[in-house]
Amino acid sequence: MSAERRQVEFFHLVPQISYGRGAARRAGEALRDLGVRRVLVVSDPGVLAAGVVDPVLSSLKHAGISYVTFSEVRTNPSEKHVDAAVQAYRDNDCDGVLGIGGGSALDVAKSAAVIESHGGSIADFEDGARAVTMPTPPLVLVPTTAGTGSEAVAGAIITDSARAFKMHIVATPAHVALCDPELTLTLPAGPTAAAGVDALAHAIGAYVSSERQPLADAMALYAVSSIFHALPDAVADGADLDARDRMMTGSLAAGISMKGGGAVDHAFAHAVNAMFDVHHGVGVALFLTDGMEFNLPHLPTRFAALAGALGVANGSDSAFRQGEAAIRAVRDMVAALPIPTLGELGVTAAHVPELVTKVMADKFHLGLNPVPLTEQDAESVLSAAVRRGTL
Repeated sequence: MSAERRQVEFFHLVPQISYGRGAARRAGEALRDLGVRRVLVVSDPGVLAAGVVDPVLSSLKHAGISYVTFSEVRTNPSEKHVDAAVQAYRDNDCDGVLGIGGGSALDVAKSAAVIESHGGSIADFEDGARAVTMPTPPLVLVPTTAGTGSEAVAGAIITDSARAFKMHIVATPAHVALCDPELTLTLPAGPTAAAGVDALAHAIGAYVSSERQPLADAMALYAVSSIFHALPDAVADGADLDARDRMMTGSLAAGISMKGGGAVDHAFAHAVNAMFDVHHGVGVALFLTDGMEFNLPHLPTRFAALAGALGVANGSDSAFRQGEAAIRAVRDMVAALPIPTLGELGVTAAHVPELVTKVMADKFHLGLNPVPLTEQDAESVLSAAVRRGTL
């Protein structure tokens, strides 16, 4: 009898993670334990205006840590936002970074920490072209959306303003991540929906990725089930703390599952996001099921397992049919959410050639997809999506 032999897998998870109601109040303690005296708080104007950061800032004061706020973060941040954050860090003699917000703020915080210690431009670190070799400042990340999973990974997405192209940056992981559902209670329905679908896409993408592996599989299937069932409740009633709690845990699990890769929907989303400056999760929501349909014929058994996690599996059907049921379930859920169409975003057939070029340039996400995507495939998917979005 011979045992199945597997190649050696690598699963690297760095942040010390605290999650659950009230976790954000540990920020001051976490920074103090890391030896920080004066921290740069990286956030965005909306989060600050909503008062979401108040419990976090109170914890800093209680821990005796002074802080300076950098709030020049926007949707789809560019290298200019990273440079400005680094300048604020240096001008104010900071010795640590605290990112509070959605993926944009967390990605700027991670990127700023890298440039502070290494110098140069964040574009130097695109797809790992320049390695992060030196210690970075202490870094604590506090997400205020249940979506990006940025707090659990080292990577960041930063727009190259000259190319209007979203770069995948190999940045640095947080030292500590604090995931508190209470910080998401004031998030409006639209951003809640977009962030939630992004998290769902992370989990689905990781489960079918070319880099899929058992540890990531376990996290991904848990995340798919949690997010799919909790997201409609969180969108319908933002004050539903139980739904917010399930979303935060599901999003965190999805972020961890990204250690097993991703899928092609993000390449399409990044192209639209870069050209039309829309929320990352909106772009993902518009292409998630397109990516699933593209991959289904190649991995029907995997998609049948996704149908099980979604609660729509029929054991008497073939794996392919169960995969189709999974796609229908996700499509119907997304359609019921407050997500704009491509037509409403201003995307037309005339934009397809440039979008195709940007999709094909996204070697990172295309490389993670379980099967290759050709230029003709990209044009077909985008043309169909544009037609659908303008009906």
